[in-house]
Amino acid sequence: MRVPSVIGPVVGQLPPAGSPRPEARDLAALGYLCEEYFIEGTTIAYGYATEGRPPKSGRWDAVENGKAPYRTRILVLRPADPTAFNGTVLLHWQNVSAGYEIERPETDELYRGYAWVGVSAQEIGLYGSPWGAGIRGQSRRATGLIDADPERYATLTHPGDPGSFEIFTQAARSVRGQHDGDVHPLGGLPVRRIVATGGSQSAMRLVAYANGVHPGSHAVDGFVLSVWEGRAPLLDEGALATGMKTRLRDDLDVPTLIVNSEFEATSAAADDMPDHDRLRVWEVTGTGHTARRRPAAEGRDGWRANTLSWAPVHEAALRRMHEWLSEETPAPAQPRIQLHPSGQIARDELGNALGGIRLPEIATPWAEYRGLSFRTGYANLLGGFRPFSPETIAGLYPSRVDFLDRWDRSIDDLIAAGTLLSEDAPPLRARGRLGATDLPISDAI
Repeated sequence: MRVPSVIGPVVGQLPPAGSPRPEARDLAALGYLCEEYFIEGTTIAYGYATEGRPPKSGRWDAVENGKAPYRTRILVLRPADPTAFNGTVLLHWQNVSAGYEIERPETDELYRGYAWVGVSAQEIGLYGSPWGAGIRGQSRRATGLIDADPERYATLTHPGDPGSFEIFTQAARSVRGQHDGDVHPLGGLPVRRIVATGGSQSAMRLVAYANGVHPGSHAVDGFVLSVWEGRAPLLDEGALATGMKTRLRDDLDVPTLIVNSEFEATSAAADDMPDHDRLRVWEVTGTGHTARRRPAAEGRDGWRANTLSWAPVHEAALRRMHEWLSEETPAPAQPRIQLHPSGQIARDELGNALGGIRLPEIATPWAEYRGLSFRTGYANLLGGFRPFSPETIAGLYPSRVDFLDRWDRSIDDLIAAGTLLSEDAPPLRARGRLGATDLPISDAI
């Protein structure tokens, strides 16, 4: 078993790249610490036991194909009080789709007793990229860790993305206490479970990891994947990976929970992946691959970039995975978004998709929502929405009281279904009340 050496905690003039923004998270008030460590050792590249592409079934037969030294970093958030730790580590594959690491540990659920470890597994995270998917040694517009803070990160080195999977494995082992030396990146916390997490491009890489590497490493205990489009890079591809259409292997020996938006409903392989005893696929109706945080200007025919987010459901997914592993209580199965035989999404008379996990904006709608951008003037990944006409809204809701009653019941339904945490319900209830003030409906009871 290959294990890394751990160096740290690393200190510098600036905070660690990607650490929580002080204005967004008061870590001391939350009882959390943020630290950074370097891990180093020998990584390996993987190939395939047979020539040609691996099977779309996901049952990949991986073999070792070369070795190289590496040094990368892991960003650690953990409870300051060991008694507050719930035993579960969220081991996050940092996303580099923008040409640099774009994610910060901002999900509310992780601050409820988990430890979170962000792994800089890919070379773009260290070296940056000119296009959001480039390689080291080229002129770069996007700044990697090394250029962003040379004093701190100049010693980092990465042999290329074929080595990223073994780096992730060794990061998991370091978190579990399997490493050289006396430095423990979690300060000695008793780790009982490691859940691999990642979204979008990172989810694709974790599917490749699950299909080809996990069967030989068994370094993690479960996977929570978000907005996965049914593709994965080949194990031996570099930073410019094009990947292939694939399913998640159906004989994976650990639980996996996939949280997808409406955007992925027609592009993912999930329709060929029925739930089974170690798999749940949740699809959140009306949401885009990513959501715009603030309202956007109106595009053609009244369409705007979508602000509806699947994030509250993802919070619940993390809790359900923790329970799946700690209590052996599988995450509840959920209805999928309905598709026509042609593969197109089936929609109701108001234009919203049928089926799926229905946030209050879909269960009690005031607008038409699409997971794919439609005449918004923004990227397809954002999706779109178009408010209903005043006449349509007046026909749906006889009064503001009726609207709010339906809105609140839809939130209660989500909590009962296990797809929303009760702690996350108040902002959704407030959103309904704020929205109701602008709706053209009667105040009568």
